[in-house]
Amino acid sequence: MAGRLIFHFTPGDSALHRWDARCKFAGLLVISIGLLYMDVPGLSLFTAAFAVSLPLSRLPWKEFLRDLRLWGLFLLFIFCLQAVSLSGREPSVLPWLTVTKPGLVLAFLSCWRLALILCYATLFTAVTRPHDLQDALVWIMKPFPFLPARRIALMVSLTLRFLPLIMDHGEEVRLAGRSRLAHQRRNLLERIKYFALPLFRKSLLRADQMALALAARGYDEDLPARMGGIPARHLFGLAFLAALVVFFAGPVPDILAKEFLDFMEEVRRTAA
Repeated sequence: MAGRLIFHFTPGDSALHRWDARCKFAGLLVISIGLLYMDVPGLSLFTAAFAVSLPLSRLPWKEFLRDLRLWGLFLLFIFCLQAVSLSGREPSVLPWLTVTKPGLVLAFLSCWRLALILCYATLFTAVTRPHDLQDALVWIMKPFPFLPARRIALMVSLTLRFLPLIMDHGEEVRLAGRSRLAHQRRNLLERIKYFALPLFRKSLLRADQMALALAARGYDEDLPARMGGIPARHLFGLAFLAALVVFFAGPVPDILAKEFLDFMEEVRRTAA
């Protein structure tokens, strides 16, 4: 369990760790929305940016990427679903299934976008303290008095804390069952039962412990947010990120690509 990093906060002193939590949350929203409208140039750039951000944040990138493989089956399912649903009336590449090349390309791009969103979300949880995220959400929702800001922020913070705990409990139950040769049972329902019941029990006990800890610490929804103003250099980083996302999510990359292709075609004709 110590090697599992997904959804865990990893302490550090990198630039991403020191970046204001409000800017990180806003940046995650901007990237997640912008990736939905990007094509190959923008997706390639933000893939490279993610690859560079791992060593810069001083995270153990091998373990980090190993944990992200857990989403592989989910992305494979999305790819197959998109490949079938987005295929048009063009000739199919498979005789027994309606799958076309444009459908495969669109499915690949959709999975690429979704994978990048998952990567950046996981990076966000790795470099942001849950308590800082809670204060940031309270600060962001402060202009809306009709929203229970402290309660919503607490729910988000507890969710981020509870997800890795459930995954750790699941790993503990799996290893305990494997030591008792539970994985060799032929009855699939029995294997599910011996995995799910202990996991539910551990999760409910941990949830009860969290509730008691909140009550013991005198949790109060009326406590004000303890965050001051956002430093100018942090706002500059957020503005640069937003400008980059807007540039690559808009029509400019397509126009530049078309102009480049036209220029190369003109050069080819001139050379011929």
